Amino acid sequence: MSTALTDVSLTDVRCFSGEQHAQLSKMTLLVGENSVGKTTFLGCLHALGRLAGLEDLDDRINWFDRAPFSMGSFDTVARSGSTSFRVSVGLAGGPFNQLAIQFADGAEGCPKEIGLELQLSDSHPEERPTLSIVRESSESHTERWRFEGPGFRFRLNQSDVSDVQFTTWLSRTIRYGQLPFDGDVTKFRKRVRPATNEDLVAFGKFVNFFRHDFRAPETPLRITPVSLRGWDPQRLYISNPFGGAGEHLNLDVINETGRELGLFNGIDVRQVGPNAFEVLVDVSGSRHNLTDVGYGVTSLLPFIEAFATAPTNCLFLLQQPEVHVHPSAQAKLVKMMAKSDRAFVIETHSDHVIAWLRILVKEQHLAPSDVGIIYFESLPDDPSATRLHQISLDGRANLRGQPPTYRQFFSRETARLLGLPT
Repeated sequence: MSTALTDVSLTDVRCFSGEQHAQLSKMTLLVGENSVGKTTFLGCLHALGRLAGLEDLDDRINWFDRAPFSMGSFDTVARSGSTSFRVSVGLAGGPFNQLAIQFADGAEGCPKEIGLELQLSDSHPEERPTLSIVRESSESHTERWRFEGPGFRFRLNQSDVSDVQFTTWLSRTIRYGQLPFDGDVTKFRKRVRPATNEDLVAFGKFVNFFRHDFRAPETPLRITPVSLRGWDPQRLYISNPFGGAGEHLNLDVINETGRELGLFNGIDVRQVGPNAFEVLVDVSGSRHNLTDVGYGVTSLLPFIEAFATAPTNCLFLLQQPEVHVHPSAQAKLVKMMAKSDRAFVIETHSDHVIAWLRILVKEQHLAPSDVGIIYFESLPDDPSATRLHQISLDGRANLRGQPPTYRQFFSRETARLLGLPT
C-alpha cells in the first residue's frame, strides 16, 4: 500500500501565526488573495513530504529551500520574532501516522531539528505508540539526543552520531541499519563510562526497537513539484528540454496527454547542437518552433511531461496551472487530473478550476471527500497573519464551511455590476 499525506499543520511559519491546520484530499485547492501564504504552504508540504519519506536525506540540504518553492534560510522561514517553528504532516497507508518537527536556527542559517515526534501505525490506534527525539544540553554543555519510544528512554551524545538532523539519522538507520556503537552492547560499555546497568538495559531496548519494530515505508512518498513557468518563449533552442535529451522522452505518452487537453496534435524534440534542442509543436497540422505557439502550450509542457511519467502514488504540487490556458482547456485539465490515480495540491485563482471540480462532484465522477478547498484569509486586525479555513463540498457540490470573507470581492463586484448596494 502506498503512503499518502492526509493533513498538514504549520506553526509560526512566515505568515502563519500560531498553529494553522488543513486537511488534504485527492484534489486540494489553495485559494486566497496574493501574499497570504499559498506558496509557503506548498513549500512546507514539499519539505515535509521529503522528510517524512525518510529516504536518502542529507544534512547538507535545507529541504525548505528547494526549487520551485525556495524559502531561504531559517530567518526567512520562521515568523518574524519567532525563535523556532513547527511543521507536521499526517500520513496514511504506511508505518507512520504523523511526523512533527520543531526547528531552530542552525549552522549557516539552515533550519536545525530540535524536536521530532513520529507516531507509529498500530493495529490498536488508541495506543498511539510514539517515538520522540529531543536535542538537549548536559551539565558539561555536551549536546545530547534524548530518545523516548515504546518501553524505552535512552540518551546519546551528539558526538556518537555522525548526523546533525534527526531525520537524516533515521533515514540511514531505517535503510541501512546504522546504529550507534554498531548496536553492540560491549562497544557501548567500553565507550560510555561509567555505564550503569540501567544504561545497558536502556541501550538494549533502544537497539531492539530500531532493529525489530522500526520500519521504512514500503512505497516511498513521491512528491512532484512542477514549475509551470515553462521556458522562455523567445528562445529558439533549449538546453536539455524536460531535463534530458529528446531520445529519453516518452513522446507518445506526452503527445497523448497534450491531445487530451486539446493543446496540440503532437510535439517532437530535435537535437541541433551539442547542448541545444528544438521543440517542434504541431498545433494545426504543421509543425512550428515552440517560440511560435501560444503561452498555454509553453507553460503546461513541463506539467504534461511530469504527469505522463509520474508514478501512480505521486502527489503533485502545482502553482496556477490555469495561467495562459483557455477555460475549455482548464476544464479538460481538471477532468484529466480528477480521473487519474494521483493526488494534487493546486494553488489557483481560477473560478473555472473550482467550478469544474464542483461539476465533477455533482455528476458523481468524484466523491465529495475527494475535493477540498483551503481558503487563506488575511486577518483584518493583523494583515501579516493568515488564518486557514477548510471548505468542503456536499453531495450536491454545495460549499460547506466557507467564512463570510470567502469570495467577498466577487460578490461586491457582481452587486456593483447590477447596481445593487455593496
